[in-house]
Amino acid sequence: MVFGPSRPPITEDVAKVIARDIREREGHSPPSETPIDFIRHPDPATTVEMNDRVRWVLTGLLAAMVVLIAILLMR
Repeated sequence: MVFGPSRPPITEDVAKVIARDIREREGHSPPSETPIDFIRHPDPATTVEMNDRVRWVLTGLLAAMVVLIAILLMR
């Protein structure tokens, strides 16, 4: 991005977009996302299944901790 006197002036379209963003942030228009409190979940009693990648990472961390403890206890 160019700064200083060589920077091109802001066009009207850009000015309108900036003004719209400011108005939206000030609360003059409805939010574009649904608040988390209003998202419906199927059943609160059901558990969330763990992702396979997360399971492998946690298993690897546990294995690394066991190896580290074993090395420290052998000293």
